[in-house]
Amino acid sequence: MCRSLIERGIPLWRVTIYAGTLHPQLRGYGWRWWRDRRATEEVRVAQGTELSAQYVESPLRKTIEQGLRLRRRLDGDLDGCPLLAQLRDQGGTDYMVAPLNQVRSRYAAVTWATDRSGGFTERDLAILEAIRPALAATIETRVLRRTARTLFSIYHSREVGERIFDGHILRGHVERLHAAILVTDLRGFTAISDQRPAEAVIEALDDYFEYVADSVHGAHGLILKFVGDGVLAIFPADTDKEARAAASALAAAREMLRRIEGRNSGKDGGSAVTLRAGVALHLGEVMYGNVGSPDRLDFTAVGPAVNLSFRLEGLTKELRQSIVTSRAFAQACPGKLRSLGHHPIRGLSEPEEVFGLAEHAGTTP
Repeated sequence: MCRSLIERGIPLWRVTIYAGTLHPQLRGYGWRWWRDRRATEEVRVAQGTELSAQYVESPLRKTIEQGLRLRRRLDGDLDGCPLLAQLRDQGGTDYMVAPLNQVRSRYAAVTWATDRSGGFTERDLAILEAIRPALAATIETRVLRRTARTLFSIYHSREVGERIFDGHILRGHVERLHAAILVTDLRGFTAISDQRPAEAVIEALDDYFEYVADSVHGAHGLILKFVGDGVLAIFPADTDKEARAAASALAAAREMLRRIEGRNSGKDGGSAVTLRAGVALHLGEVMYGNVGSPDRLDFTAVGPAVNLSFRLEGLTKELRQSIVTSRAFAQACPGKLRSLGHHPIRGLSEPEEVFGLAEHAGTTP
């Protein structure tokens, strides 16, 4: 767009576009183009930026918040604005900011700057104003599309979010998937909730979910569900790559527990919520996709392998183990696990041999 405008005689030097989004960490996005750099860079605007002096003193503020149009000749009064002074020192001569479409309570905005002596002409400004509706429509469509993809990925895993956005939304649309399965659950969370202030409980729960998510994603796994204070995750594997998937799941479990212990040892015992978790690991086939009612679906994994994983997690406290695995999982991790004997599993007619890590023997999860 900028190159096309230059070919039509508009003396563009710097152009930026800012648009808001819905994201727990980001306030919005910005795109910045410089004529001499021959590149467009993307800027991610963090939550809280709206409180910074940089934003408060910016000429963009009134446009974003009120939809006002502003023009400043950079050889005149700059109202003490650091950004405009910086552009002037870099050679800019004229600056204009205009609103695009309003989304919720804020406006997207475009800024135009030139370094031509004398600044923009009335013809230049008329052309820039004439293309503004088309630019607004284009930006709104792209930002809404990105926001939708982002929200799907926030409330699901990124891979699941992409599947949903790409049309995998029919009830019963599932596929068979071989995977290592990880199920984790906090210990004593009901008592913690009763005994601690709500704010401390939420902080502890957020820390726990962050440790689980970082560990699973770092090992290339997919988080499918938060179930109260529990988590279901999978590590997809072809049948000839079971060992790799199992190793990734075990690495995620170890890392998660390491971070939990680090948090416990680093907090003030008088006020901190001590976290304890149990982890179950299994290897098997799951049904992966959409299940639910016609108008309320869940993209998840179901099947006997998932059920067994949840049953195994229940054994972690009984066996005083932080990690308990099935025999199928242990066979994919030779030498890393030791047998804990055969134990009855609810729903199974025969006892199941389960395994654990030697370094976690005798610990209370």
